[in-house]
Amino acid sequence: MTKLPHFVRRLPYVFYALAVVFLVWNLGNSWVSMSNMMTYPDPSLEGIMAYQKSLALYSAFLEAAYLLANGAIIHVLIAIFDKLKGPAE
Repeated sequence: MTKLPHFVRRLPYVFYALAVVFLVWNLGNSWVSMSNMMTYPDPSLEGIMAYQKSLALYSAFLEAAYLLANGAIIHVLIAIFDKLKGPAE
C-alpha cells in the first residue's frame, strides 16, 4: 500500500471532535439526572451530591482523555507511515 485512504487521514480529527462531544454529553446527562434527583432538596444529601458530581467529572474527563489519546496515536502512526513510505515503486 503506497497511499492511505482519505478517511484514515481524517480519523484523528473525528476522535478529537468525539472527545469534546462525549465530554459535554456525559457531563450534561450527569448534571440533569442529579438535578432531577434533588427536586426536594435534603441537606443530608449534600455530601452525596458532591461525590456524585466528582464521579461525573471524573468519568467524563476519563472518556474524553481516552478518545484524545486514540486520536493522537492515529496521528502519530500516520506521520510514521508518511515518513517511512519512501518513493513509490
